[in-house]
Amino acid sequence: MSEATVAVRPPTRSWFNVGVMALAHFMSDYYTAFLPVLLPILATRYDISYTQSAAIYMVFSVAMNFVQPPIGILADKRNLNYLMPLSVLTGGIFASAVILSPSLYILLGVVLLCGICSSGFHPVSASILTTVLPPKSKGFGTSIYIAGGNLGFALAPIIVAAFIEHFGESSLVAMALPAIITTALIYVRHLQAPSPRKFKTEDSSGHEVKLRSLICTKQFLVLNTSIALRTWTYCSLVTFIPLLFAAKGFSGMEGASTLVIMLFGAVAGGLAGGALTDKFGPKKVTLGSYVLALVSGLTFLSYADLSPISLVALFICGAGVYGSTPNAIVWAQRLMPNNAAFAASMMLGFTFGAGYVESVFTGVLGDLIGLQQALFYCTASTLSLAFLLLLLLEEPPKVDLSEHVKQAKSELETAPK
Repeated sequence: MSEATVAVRPPTRSWFNVGVMALAHFMSDYYTAFLPVLLPILATRYDISYTQSAAIYMVFSVAMNFVQPPIGILADKRNLNYLMPLSVLTGGIFASAVILSPSLYILLGVVLLCGICSSGFHPVSASILTTVLPPKSKGFGTSIYIAGGNLGFALAPIIVAAFIEHFGESSLVAMALPAIITTALIYVRHLQAPSPRKFKTEDSSGHEVKLRSLICTKQFLVLNTSIALRTWTYCSLVTFIPLLFAAKGFSGMEGASTLVIMLFGAVAGGLAGGALTDKFGPKKVTLGSYVLALVSGLTFLSYADLSPISLVALFICGAGVYGSTPNAIVWAQRLMPNNAAFAASMMLGFTFGAGYVESVFTGVLGDLIGLQQALFYCTASTLSLAFLLLLLLEEPPKVDLSEHVKQAKSELETAPK
């Protein structure tokens, strides 16, 4: 046993440590939601268009989402638990420093670094969580951890907007303090310690076979395309709602509050979608969420103001557009029983990265015909096409799900994802 292993004892299974993991997840996702609120300020400062605004957010999201699969593959071979506190710390610092960028080029560099630093959290945190969950309450403990991340992303816009309104833009760097405190707490609780378990020893050819099989699976490709189209709407709304409301003369606080309404709808939709999938299956629930998002999204974009009908429609749209996420994970894992964790990472990482890339086209259209109209047409077309693509697929048999879940749990107990 090495000195490093002796010096750092592994964490204990306790609800306190589960709470710390939920807090870490809160902070990780909290800092990833800074940029949409800051875009109206940055757009005015640098005189950039909707297209350029979307491109800036695309740089961040691509760096954050597309770097995760390679980190996950490497984490299968080596213990990378130290990346969790490092990601929280550096992601928080760079997100808080974005507003201080003296030029557009430095801004892009800081945004890129923020995305890369944030990418290290999710591939390793889930495996760390399995070492601290109470054995008889793993499901409930996991839900607390997931809720932490959802709440962090949902609350960030309103907190950042209120902070800037009261203390000014230049003081935003102080927002890095919670990241520093959380990182210290992670180390105090030894959550960064090497996991006391063996890692997978599959060689590179084994990984190549799995990835090749995944890419060549028609159903999986169509499912990914459908979910990525759905994510186009979600990512466009996250990126452009503050800009849209700023362009219509609303304050930064009002734009941020509107975005928070949508994000809380997404939290509710994710919980409801997962619960309904157990009863009705992923295809029916996913198709239903598409219809719900389409109708409510177009209703919101017909008004795009602070009227009750507009805000209620936006909440429902958030629930609908995000409600297909847990269903997509279930569906993907049924299709890929030997790659359950990788299938889930595609639904949570790749499709969201693709959605932010696609949102650049929404920005281009917004510069040509107006942002509200661009969002309306993109929402109508992408959700309709996503619905039609998914309609063509046959849902995998439910009987496979139990085996996939068992295998996923077994993999989580033996290696980080």
